[in-house]
This record gives sequence, structure tokens and C-alpha cells, in this order.
Amino acid sequence: MPYSVRYASTEADREAAYALRRQVFEVEQNVPRPLDRDSLDHQANHVVAFDETGRCVGTGRFVRRDNRVVQIGRMAVAADHRRHGVGALVIDALERMAVLRGIAEVVLHAQLPSVKFFEHRGYTLEGEAFLEEGVPHVRMRKVLLQAGQGEQQPPMGRIA
Repeated sequence: MPYSVRYASTEADREAAYALRRQVFEVEQNVPRPLDRDSLDHQANHVVAFDETGRCVGTGRFVRRDNRVVQIGRMAVAADHRRHGVGALVIDALERMAVLRGIAEVVLHAQLPSVKFFEHRGYTLEGEAFLEEGVPHVRMRKVLLQAGQGEQQPPMGRIA
């Protein structure tokens, strides 16, 4: 199934992302809404993935932690589109945006069932599991640019 993945550049894109996050986090995982939306949403770079009907089926964001590290978070994929490559397209787009901004490393807090997904994409575990919003997570890291490497581009999926 073809997907269109892009930077969430409009209010409509961001609202579609928030609606998907609400479905995944609030409805499926019972995370209280005030914990899903936060003050970082306004300074984050968001990505959205749409299916061929125009429905938002994937989203994620990154927030700059310092001049060389971003933190990816709020990744969500619609239940009926999981295991179809949407998450990989979203993470690829986020990593590509980070590299284009000169970011060297990405950190994230992965829910335990997602650890293998991120390991297959080059992320490594850091430390022990912890609770975030009542859900077990682990910290993971991926180096995008080695010192002196310049603008290395991560592999791209089918991004429109």
C-alpha cells in the first residue's frame, strides 16, 4: 500500500497527527490527554504519513535537545496499518530531517514492544527500563553523523 510521508507544515497536518496520537495513546493505551500533548509540540518538527485515502496513519516528531542531539517521540501508527512499513517511513523521514539540520545523534524513549523495531534501524539500548506516562520504556540512541562526516543521508523509504 502506498503512503505519502511529509513534514507536517500546516495546521491541518498537525491536527491530523494529534488526532492519531489521541487514538493510539488515549484510547488504546489509556494515557491521559494532558500527558500526550505538551509544550514541546509547538517547537517540534512533526512528520505525518497518509494512506491512499488521505487518512493520517502515522506520525512522529523530534525536539532539539542541543545543537547536536534531537529526541524523537510521540510516534504513532494506526492499528490497521501497523506492520506495513509506516513506522519505518516515519522514522526515516525524521532521521533525514535531523541530518539535513546537521544533527549528529538521535535519542528516544521506546516502549518495550518497539525495541526490536528500533534495533533493526540501528538504535542501541541505554540503561534500564523506566516508566513514562505509566508505560514501560527504555532509552535508545542512534548516531547519524560521525565527527567530520558532513551531510550523510540516511536511507529513504517511499516518501512523497
